[in-house]
Amino acid sequence: MTKLMAPRDENELILLTSLLEGNGIDFFVQNEYFGGLYPGLNIFPFNERVILVAEADFDRAALLAHDFLESIDGRPRQEGQVG
Repeated sequence: MTKLMAPRDENELILLTSLLEGNGIDFFVQNEYFGGLYPGLNIFPFNERVILVAEADFDRAALLAHDFLESIDGRPRQEGQVG
């Protein structure tokens, strides 16, 4: 599996995983439960939650995540930038 991105907060994690699931993309959230023990303390690398996707699905997942994040930020992201 390949790292797609590390969501900024719990809401972004939930929305992105729902988007991936709804589009039939298999994913895994590393530190899914551990990362939520101390929300807001994402300064520690062991507390970071990371969305991983299969390499075969990476391009499609990256496009979905890019479009979603661009829509909530209200500004275009740079080419190749997901998270």
